[in-house]
Amino acid sequence: MRPSYLQFRRAAPFVWLLLVTMITHPAASAEDPFVEGEVIVTFKPAIAADQQERTLGRHHLRMSRRFKGLAGKTRGGISLIQDKSRTTARLIAMLKDAPEVAAVEPNYFRRLSAIIPNDTEFPKLWGLKNNGQNVNFTAGTSGVDIRFTAAWRLARPDAGEVVIGILDSGVDISHPDLVSNIWTNPGEIPADGIDNDANGWIDDIHGFDFASNTARISDSGNHGTHVAGTAAAAGRNAAGVIGVGFKAKILPLKASDDGNLILTSAVLDAYDYAVSLKQAGVNIVAINASFGGGSFNFAEQTAITALRDAGIILCAAAGNESTDNDITPLYPASYNVSNIISVAALSQTNGLASFSNFGATSVDLAAPGVNIFSAESLPNFIFTTSVSVDSTLYASQPIHYSGPALAPGFTGTVINCGLGGPNEFPVEVSGNIALIHRGTLTFATKVANAMSAGAIAAVIYDNTPNELNLGGWTLDTTRNWIPALQITEANGLAIMAQLPASGTVVNGPNAAQVYQFLDGTSMACPHVAGAVAFAAMNFPAESMTGRISRILDHVTPVPALAGKTITAGRLDLLKIVDTDSDGLPDWWETDYFGNLAEIATGNPDADHFPNLQEFLSGTSPVSATSQLAFSAFSAGPGNDFNLSFPSVLDSSYKIEWSPDLSTWFTLLPSVPGTGASIPVTDPNALGTEPRRFYRISLLPE
Repeated sequence: MRPSYLQFRRAAPFVWLLLVTMITHPAASAEDPFVEGEVIVTFKPAIAADQQERTLGRHHLRMSRRFKGLAGKTRGGISLIQDKSRTTARLIAMLKDAPEVAAVEPNYFRRLSAIIPNDTEFPKLWGLKNNGQNVNFTAGTSGVDIRFTAAWRLARPDAGEVVIGILDSGVDISHPDLVSNIWTNPGEIPADGIDNDANGWIDDIHGFDFASNTARISDSGNHGTHVAGTAAAAGRNAAGVIGVGFKAKILPLKASDDGNLILTSAVLDAYDYAVSLKQAGVNIVAINASFGGGSFNFAEQTAITALRDAGIILCAAAGNESTDNDITPLYPASYNVSNIISVAALSQTNGLASFSNFGATSVDLAAPGVNIFSAESLPNFIFTTSVSVDSTLYASQPIHYSGPALAPGFTGTVINCGLGGPNEFPVEVSGNIALIHRGTLTFATKVANAMSAGAIAAVIYDNTPNELNLGGWTLDTTRNWIPALQITEANGLAIMAQLPASGTVVNGPNAAQVYQFLDGTSMACPHVAGAVAFAAMNFPAESMTGRISRILDHVTPVPALAGKTITAGRLDLLKIVDTDSDGLPDWWETDYFGNLAEIATGNPDADHFPNLQEFLSGTSPVSATSQLAFSAFSAGPGNDFNLSFPSVLDSSYKIEWSPDLSTWFTLLPSVPGTGASIPVTDPNALGTEPRRFYRISLLPE
């Protein structure tokens, strides 16, 4: 079989990821590469753990890894067996006929591959809003998008935490567009080497690396970071891009140590981990699987069934080979498990991407997958780094894994904190910059102590007169670290002589270099994972099956997809939240009326405000006393008159005044809603006309 890939493309070559099985399965391609001397054994249901051990013991074998989280869902068990003294073929021959065994398979590799928000790069995100703009030297077709902006205007304002797993090459959690949306494990203490929450994974603060069995989830390539950005990059932060599900949390599930290949065992570990977290109460609603390959694998299919039983949707890339998945399956997208959504790639002009796989009975829908602009891993970029104290600039170098301090940087009083021991941080360092001498403790320990003391940044000066150590200082692991910079001993002593003093720390990549364009079904897939999160935020009580139906039953028909996908349609975020297309979100209609029978122009409370205006105003459609109105009045200094009104985020308001209710004058032509009360001042209102009237109205979209 052809090797499998994470699906994304840079220019010409395709890249992906794959698996295989030894039991009866659909026709596939040539066998994938695998790890010699390793097999994955799936035991039959009801075979207890001790009986599994005895089965292996008869052949002088033992489990190297038992995927415990999957055991409860599969009612049997899946285990990794490693015996370098025997070939994989020999191990399969030894175990395949055992009555307790359902399947024994090589540990195959899969491959990673890739062919109106205020976020500054939003115009490049044609998949979210396509005005026919030219993106990456390609003109689009207006309206060929997922209707992101219209959908989010109808979104439920207060949703609980929703988590998307990114099963990929890792995620750069320090990226400025991702850092605020990275999931944090509340039961784990950072970098203490202890499994504090007893879930089987040590220091899994923000996820885990199942390829190397560590908590270091940094991106081994660029694929996972790009995928995470499309799914759930932070939004409305006046910078960079925005993710489809920008209010969701990102759970990095790293399964590749080279940014390309993924082992089946690492994938199973990630599924095992996700099921365990879900059972522990973490609201994982989707896992993005932007990888694939031609080998059927019974263990993987069984594990995906366990995800299904846990209520987790698997969004899977259809592949980048321009082939029909009905004839040549690609896995995991082609497994016949009901929680899989298989995703093809759509172009800017509403066509099936030239590289995209398809399948009239095996690929569900298409999403934007060409010229997709998203986050890129920060270690690949040039950093702007500086330490200045009382206007004196000192040469500096970021310590590896250091957190960002984007220009103009973090400013505070520089506080001497000795060698950075836990008792060397004065209370004054909270909210300020810690100056620390190298020695005795690791850099990670020093910076962790600074963070515990409330420091906003740490500057560590050397204990030898050497020049800056370019790349040798490290914080050991990814984490939401504060900015941590190194300077020379001479500069550290010079700063000490200036104290007390104000300082500024800057540590950030060149903003123009932290994003990139990629093509592939890998890029299409996270649009759907973000859409699953969006559905879960708006309809938290909906079942997994209902959530899948909400997405697949409400696509936008695309002629080019007829006979190419099951739905023959494009992902439509607006229809997810407004399935009857009446302009009112389904959740709002259900909350107030118990059904979707009401229409936007209806006025059940007879207060002259139709339902749509009630929704946009944040008022109740079933109470005549709940109306858009001013809520406070007061006289200001001089002849000023002050008013205020409650606002809704994303709505805009017009404020007018009149001396006689017949002629109206504009006081404020457009006031953007903030979700809070907005003050308004009419200057020189008092003492002019004998009286003034005011009115407020919603502006049309």
